[in-house]
Amino acid sequence: MAVPKGFSVKATIAELMATCLFVFIGTGAAVTFSSVNGPAGWGLSRPKGIGEGIAPGQELQYLVSELDYISNNLLRNPSWGVITALAFGLAITVLAYATGHLSGGQMNPAVTFGLVGVGALNPMQGLANLCAQIVGAILGSAFLLGVIPDGSDSALGSNRVAPGVSNGNAFLGEAVMTFVLVSVVLETAVNHKSLTIRQQAPLAIGFAVFTAHAVLLPIDGCSINPARSLGPAIVSGTWPGNFWIFVVGPFVGALFAIPFHLFWSSDFDTVQSRDPISLEPAGPSLTDKGTLGSTSGDPVNLARPESPMPKV
Repeated sequence: MAVPKGFSVKATIAELMATCLFVFIGTGAAVTFSSVNGPAGWGLSRPKGIGEGIAPGQELQYLVSELDYISNNLLRNPSWGVITALAFGLAITVLAYATGHLSGGQMNPAVTFGLVGVGALNPMQGLANLCAQIVGAILGSAFLLGVIPDGSDSALGSNRVAPGVSNGNAFLGEAVMTFVLVSVVLETAVNHKSLTIRQQAPLAIGFAVFTAHAVLLPIDGCSINPARSLGPAIVSGTWPGNFWIFVVGPFVGALFAIPFHLFWSSDFDTVQSRDPISLEPAGPSLTDKGTLGSTSGDPVNLARPESPMPKV
């Protein structure tokens, strides 16, 4: 079977698998550690449907129930936020190391968009990866539905804007923290000036995801990844009216990261022959053969098969 030039079936399948596992692990931790395991057995602290379709005049009662839910959640498991943030961050790190040599370990349409935007990823491969990520997220949520007891009563870790938080608050938070994530990806895994730290890129990216969740979990559950939000929403049927925040916000953040990367990676105002920190001669350049890349093509930049650019 002929494969179009600049397209990798392996990379697409790797993105599907990695995103599936990422969503399963991250949202799985969010759901299970916000559950209650008491005398009556295992149950969810927040059944699906609470807060949906608020009747006129019931806003105050809804707000009280929301605050009660949050306070009870903290009393039952005060480490829920840290554990959930670690689960998302460590999942990204582990899976990026596992699939980086196959697809670049993107697992996020916003990251894929950023890579295409800076010319580090073939647009055809980028579109295939994006579709694979969405399908993988749906599969991950479907697996979680089958794993947790009473899964049909769960929102499966769907994102929602917290009470008292405006749409503008959540949108800005999603855009800013996605900007952080995509910038870390581009500067550690793509920028040709970061060859000396390239192997630690998945670790830095995982920490970026962790910090994003540390900030945004109380705001809107932290998306910074449209696929991560779409998977649970589709499987659980949880569609808040402001769901657009979790799709548009991350793409806007990625869009703003693109010009910064192009500026940082340019030779403007830099000493090309020396390292900017140690002032010693810089490491091998992208044109040197035998660097961290391979002659069989880089999974991130499939448009240039002979490029020795190291992998994400």
